[in-house]
Amino acid sequence: MDIWKRIDSLLENGIDKHIYPGASLLIGKNKKLLYSNCYGKLSNDKQAPDVTSETVYDIASLTKVVTIVPAIMKLLNDGIISLEDPVYLYLDEFQDRKEILIFHLLTHTSGLPAYTELWKKSTGNELLEGILKIHPEAKPFKMFEYSCLNYIVLRTMVERITSTSFDKYCRKNIFKPLNMENTTFNPDPSNENIAPTSIRNGKILRGEPDDELAYYLGGVGGNAGCFSTANDLFKYLVGLKEEVIVPKRVFKEFITRVITIDDIKTHIGWRSPETGKSAGDFLHSNGYGHTGFTGTSIWVDPDRELSVILLSNRTNIERWNTIPQMQSIRRRLHNLVFSHIN
Repeated sequence: MDIWKRIDSLLENGIDKHIYPGASLLIGKNKKLLYSNCYGKLSNDKQAPDVTSETVYDIASLTKVVTIVPAIMKLLNDGIISLEDPVYLYLDEFQDRKEILIFHLLTHTSGLPAYTELWKKSTGNELLEGILKIHPEAKPFKMFEYSCLNYIVLRTMVERITSTSFDKYCRKNIFKPLNMENTTFNPDPSNENIAPTSIRNGKILRGEPDDELAYYLGGVGGNAGCFSTANDLFKYLVGLKEEVIVPKRVFKEFITRVITIDDIKTHIGWRSPETGKSAGDFLHSNGYGHTGFTGTSIWVDPDRELSVILLSNRTNIERWNTIPQMQSIRRRLHNLVFSHIN
């Protein structure tokens, strides 16, 4: 069995085991497409259409590295901010937390809690105001706590600095320059190419974020909320290498600096591979990537210029119980790619 058949078999097995209804895979080498395939259905409905290369997925926390990180890189490159700037210089709400830097938010070392259930009490601007008042549980750089709140704060900061809504900023400065035609916040739910996720308030989510905070913030969370295709995400990775958004030296700073805290390694915005986690056993600390709750991931081996993009809508079947099985699929997929392809 050749490597592509093994990969196909693995991802089809995930459908057979009801981990996700369908998936889209793309493997790139340098700036060229090496392999791509689509599996299963758009949803758990047996009558649903097949997944195609045009299928749009809720990329969940990949939003952080596909929208927030490049926005920060651009502001940094334009001399508008510095990574070491205190957040309060741009957000008055942080006047009482002057020790928190932009760097801390990007690297999940701000001390802010992982999440909040304020969405159960408020929505929109009222919810955002509540999030901006949340105080850290530890002093900056004393602990690593992967936090969606960090990126909601960063989204708000970008909006205040640019006087532009974050979705419009991304469309003009990221998606359009990279020709990411199928990438957006709040896509038209009537688009039949959108893969649905879970049920909320009695309806199946299609074009609305699976993530509660992004959903109740109006679809543009910064922590989540972006929708995209595997092809568009590959355009994004290639565009970063081709310096379309920022010079390569800026991008390299975000993917090569390794920050270690509490035995956890991370890059700036992007994550560094960790033993036993989603990147598998063969991608070392100079690799970079990220995952999304809905069943999405990007991992890149910069030494071999190998990138792996996997999109699925795991949460259309079950939100919580299939997380370990999804992680296993990811690990085995990346092991196959990073151990077999030079």
